[in-house]
Amino acid sequence: MNTPQRHDHELKARVDALEWYHTMELPGGVVTPGFFDHRPVLHHYAFPARLDNIRALDIGTFDGFFAFEMERRGANVVALDVPDIDSLDFPAHLARTGRTRFQPRHQNFDLARSSLGSAVERRFVSVYDVGDADLGQFDFVFVGSVLIHLRDPVGALMGLVTVLKPGGTIHICEEVHRALDWLGRSRPLAKFQAISPHLTWWIPNRACWEHMLLAAGFVEVEHGATFALPFTGRRGGVRHGVLTAKAP
Repeated sequence: MNTPQRHDHELKARVDALEWYHTMELPGGVVTPGFFDHRPVLHHYAFPARLDNIRALDIGTFDGFFAFEMERRGANVVALDVPDIDSLDFPAHLARTGRTRFQPRHQNFDLARSSLGSAVERRFVSVYDVGDADLGQFDFVFVGSVLIHLRDPVGALMGLVTVLKPGGTIHICEEVHRALDWLGRSRPLAKFQAISPHLTWWIPNRACWEHMLLAAGFVEVEHGATFALPFTGRRGGVRHGVLTAKAP
């Protein structure tokens, strides 16, 4: 009777020894102290309630929150991440210092996967290289808060078209520029801010995200919710927008 409590205590100690990006619920009531807590806003992402018999790809999995969520809904999930900090898409000034909060922390994913008993397969592949990585074809691709950190988000999306089955769905949720969004869907615009400390190249408006998807080869773009993704333990949040599209 005491063994589960001992294991929970050990898991909590291992969790507390790491820095987390995602807030996740692990067995035994253990919760990872993530910088972002997606749980209160998960309904805005509008994932299908069930993903049974679906092969899904999670881009930039980090600690694995969305990969494990898609698996929980029945999907067979492959989770992609960069292998090391040198594989991040650094602008030159950050490459010289290597300072960013988004450094890969592979032990977090491993700990969460083992504690959850997950079968998610993780692969260390740049999103730019998905078409050449022998990943196979997918029914569903999720990209969350990743494209803003890429020098060439359209190039990344072009690669993702090639790993989706015809008619397969891409589901993106990315930061949306509030002021540029007020100009409406007829004006695709983005703020270039690579000289920031946050490894953020672009902040597009919704129209721009739509046009990026179309330029990459996707069709049937649909707009979902716009919401603020909250920082854990802080006021405010980051404005995000959800869009979906199909592979032709």
